[in-house]
Amino acid sequence: MRWAMVIGALATVALVLFGIATTPHFFTGHQPWLGLFAACGIVAAYGAAGYLAIPALLRGPSGILRVAGPLGLAAGAVYAVEIIGEYAVQPADNTPWGLVEFGAVFILMALAGGVLAWRTGRLRPALAGGLWTALIAPLIWYAVVLATFYLFRGTPAQEAVLRAEGDYEDFARSGMSDFNVFAMQDFLGAGFYHLLLSPVFGLVLGGLGAAPALLLRRLRPTGAPLA
Repeated sequence: MRWAMVIGALATVALVLFGIATTPHFFTGHQPWLGLFAACGIVAAYGAAGYLAIPALLRGPSGILRVAGPLGLAAGAVYAVEIIGEYAVQPADNTPWGLVEFGAVFILMALAGGVLAWRTGRLRPALAGGLWTALIAPLIWYAVVLATFYLFRGTPAQEAVLRAEGDYEDFARSGMSDFNVFAMQDFLGAGFYHLLLSPVFGLVLGGLGAAPALLLRRLRPTGAPLA
C-alpha cells in the first residue's frame, strides 16, 4: 500500500501535467499557476503521507490498514464506476448518481471506523481507519476522472456528461472565453478541494461509525467473543 500511494500520486500528477500540456492557451487563463501548484501539491502530499506513515501503521497492533486498505479501494471503485457509468449511460441529470456515489463512499468511511472501534475498543484507531479510507479513495477518483476526461475529450459522450453536470452553465457564468481552459482549471480546483476535504470527512465519519460500535461493546454480555 505504501508504494501504491506513491505511484498513484506520481501517476495523478502526470495526468494533471498532461492535461495542461494538451490544453492550448491554458496559461492565459485566470491564475493558472495557482491551480496547477495547488492540485499537484495536494496530490504530492497524499503520496508523501503514504510513504512516511504507512510503515508505522503496519508495525502497529491495531490493523488499521487491514481494514482501511480494502475499504479505501472499495470507495475508489465506487468513484470509478460512477465516473465511467456516466459516460456509458449519459443521464440527463447526474445528481442522483452523485448522491448514490458519495453516500456509498461515506458509508464505507464510517464502516472503517465502526469495524476498528469494535475490534479495538478505542476511538483513535477508528478515526485513523476513517482517515485512511478517505486518503486512498480520492486519489483513485482524481486519476480516474482525469483519465476518463482525456479519453473522451471532444466526443458526444463527453458533451452529454458535461451538460448533465452543468459545466456549460458554469462556463457561461465564469466570464471566460475558452471552454477548454475553463474545464481544465475546473478540474484542478475540484481535485484540490476534493482531496483537501476528504480526510476531514474521513475523520468525522470514522468517529460517527465508531460511536455505535463502542456502545455495543459496552453493552455486550461479559465474556462474549468479538466477531
